[in-house]
Amino acid sequence: MWSYSSRVHKDPVPGAPALEVRDLCVAYADTRRLVLKNVTFTVPIGARAALIGHNGSGKSTLLKAIAGLLPIKSGSILIYGNPPGACHHRVAYLPQRSDIDWRFPITLRKLVMTGRYVHMGWLRRPSRQDWQIVDDVIDQLGLTDLSERQIGQLSGGQQQRAMLARALAQDADLLLLDEPLNAVDVKTRDVIAQVLHDLNRRGKTIVMATHELSTLADEFDLTLSLNRQRPLTAHPIDELERINL
Repeated sequence: MWSYSSRVHKDPVPGAPALEVRDLCVAYADTRRLVLKNVTFTVPIGARAALIGHNGSGKSTLLKAIAGLLPIKSGSILIYGNPPGACHHRVAYLPQRSDIDWRFPITLRKLVMTGRYVHMGWLRRPSRQDWQIVDDVIDQLGLTDLSERQIGQLSGGQQQRAMLARALAQDADLLLLDEPLNAVDVKTRDVIAQVLHDLNRRGKTIVMATHELSTLADEFDLTLSLNRQRPLTAHPIDELERINL
């Protein structure tokens, strides 16, 4: 269900940005067709980057490649100056809700605890501090009353908040969020927006795939525009009107 394994921790390279992608090409595993071609961009530490583009443009593929979940065909990805996987605890990836098996027999609280595994490994039992971190982020997402509920019994918005709580429990520096606001209720949208604001105030870096173009100016510092007709480019938010998706 989740993919982080052994603890591999390298220190950030001094002066390196949070994320640097150069000439990245990624192909589907069963074909030679490129999903991403010659993608190049940089995200500074503490920035909020909106990843935008039409369905099928490769947003999910790009986030998975950055998270180290997909092999790359060519090019490079550097996270705080290190390749993907060099420091698992520094990167938290939140997939789309449809990618999760919600029939899995686990409670919300235990689901969020899986976000701590990258720090403690799979064999060590959670400490009192681990549980405190989990309970704190569950409360932050407004899910305390649902802690012992099986994840399949949660509403769509509650499931989305539970996934974000898991990412927060990891206490990562770079968060990769794949459409966290897709098809959620107003309460969930407001809670997630506040959490992302708080993360930004703490200096966390956020790369979020989104279709919510109307809120970009309020919630992001730059856009990463994916278009199959040209390479990905990074734009300051005040240039958004000149972006032709």
